[in-house]
Amino acid sequence: MLLRLVLVVLVASLAGCAHVTSSDIVEVEEPVKAASSIEEKEPNTALIQPSQLDAALLYSLLGGEVAGQRGDINMASAFYVDAAKRSNDPQVALRAAQIALYNKDIVAAKAAIDILLESSQVLSVQSRRLALTIYLRSGDAEKSLSQINLILEESDIPQRSALLAIGDVVFRNASKDVGVNVINVLVDSYPEEASVYLVRSKIMSQLKEWGQAENDAITVTKLDPTWPVGFAQLALVLEGKEETERALLVLKNAAERLKSRQLTMGYGQLLAKSEDYEAAKIEFLKLVSQGESYPEASFALGLVYLKLDNANEALKVFKDLYEVDAFSSKSAFYLGRIYYYQKAYEEALMWFERVKKGVHHMDSQASIAMIKSETGDLQGARSVLQRLRNEYPKNATKFYLLEAELLMGGQHNKVLYALMNEAVNASPDDLSLRYARSIAATELDELTVAEKDLLFVLEREPNDANALNALGYTLASKTFRFKEARQYLSQAISLRPNDSAILDSMGWLNYREGHYEKALVLLQEAYKISPEGEVAAHLGETLWMLGRQKEARQLWEDALKRDADNRHLIEVLKRLK
Repeated sequence: MLLRLVLVVLVASLAGCAHVTSSDIVEVEEPVKAASSIEEKEPNTALIQPSQLDAALLYSLLGGEVAGQRGDINMASAFYVDAAKRSNDPQVALRAAQIALYNKDIVAAKAAIDILLESSQVLSVQSRRLALTIYLRSGDAEKSLSQINLILEESDIPQRSALLAIGDVVFRNASKDVGVNVINVLVDSYPEEASVYLVRSKIMSQLKEWGQAENDAITVTKLDPTWPVGFAQLALVLEGKEETERALLVLKNAAERLKSRQLTMGYGQLLAKSEDYEAAKIEFLKLVSQGESYPEASFALGLVYLKLDNANEALKVFKDLYEVDAFSSKSAFYLGRIYYYQKAYEEALMWFERVKKGVHHMDSQASIAMIKSETGDLQGARSVLQRLRNEYPKNATKFYLLEAELLMGGQHNKVLYALMNEAVNASPDDLSLRYARSIAATELDELTVAEKDLLFVLEREPNDANALNALGYTLASKTFRFKEARQYLSQAISLRPNDSAILDSMGWLNYREGHYEKALVLLQEAYKISPEGEVAAHLGETLWMLGRQKEARQLWEDALKRDADNRHLIEVLKRLK
């Protein structure tokens, strides 16, 4: 059997509207708020006074601005660093450091930030954070600590908030050794401040140093037993250690004692992640039944209802949430999925069309294409997918494959082949597109192209069972190169011995070789696993050749009741009736 396309398109999950992953439910409220941005806003004042300009400096400044306008960040960075060196002007140095950091040129960023620090005694906290970021990324622990001390001295926010903001910068920018070195110094300097242990726990979790991460998280809860963040971190560490029951107990007890919505939410999310959806539902219902609005909990509740196959309750939740700005698109997306599953296509289209640009927009538009196809508007479906390829070029392969899937079936083979040629020409190294084109080529007896594409796939992925099966089946059914076909199919069957498509291919190879009894055993096994039309066609032909015509006819009749439009069954009945 020539396998159909194996699409890597998220919208394929529409086959079941309750297809909600744990990560969907656990997508709200981080346990620790992110620190403010480390990037300084562009200054409103002139970078440098006209009287200070000389020809070379003016050239560098203008060159930097022009390069920036053209989007040439490399050139803009080089010009501005040169201008910073020539002028020693703090505003120019600041801008040079920002551009170089954006360009990920840490050497240039460090040179610029050194100029800034040497040329200005008074800096904003944001500029200090920028300097800290650059020194961390350059691996300079000593200068990083110097900036941390200055930030703490000059900051007018509470010490804990300042330490958390600093810790976040360290966590996101430092290498392993520098990060651990810096945070250890902070722990030694502030041994009674819970926030520094929290940051070290996060760093150690990232490094999978679970023992130290757990000890630090426990220390946080002891130093400040009223701080929910410490218990949330401890639960994350325990989950990382695969001690989910302990993590659940930590969250449950702390949530009850502290009356914390945040911890109750985390407890419900972890229950959902553990697939205890009934218990998760209870926790989310507690949160939404309280007087104060909590849309994050409502959204999680709607997803849990889907996991519990309670579409009606999910509909109510998402329709109420649709009016909340932060959840309007997400709710519209899931409403569309529910109605799609119920085959209420008009309602599904209405909701999918309300999904705005963002995380679910691409999948919503792909769903619209599927609905158009299923309701007979194939050209409309193709137009949507063609637009999506232009709108999301990085995902073009997914949309080519989905369009190919819609064209499968026999009557659109020439259009399908032309589409796959276009796709492969655009992305010649994409194995999924090569595989898809091989199917289209086989249907048109373009066997040279089909074989070339499948060999291209196998050269890079020698154990790709789908490609092995496709090449083996093509050779078995379209040529007399049976020995080669057996080699490919034997390898495929060794990789996936219970795959009905591969068993069907091997059975058909035996049929073509005249080994009807062997073919019968393999095809009966394939049909038992997956009673598809093509397998039924092959099995019936084998029975026919063994003189069991009555059984063959009955088999085909039963198969047609399940799949009346199957072209393999229709073709074999035309030949043998």
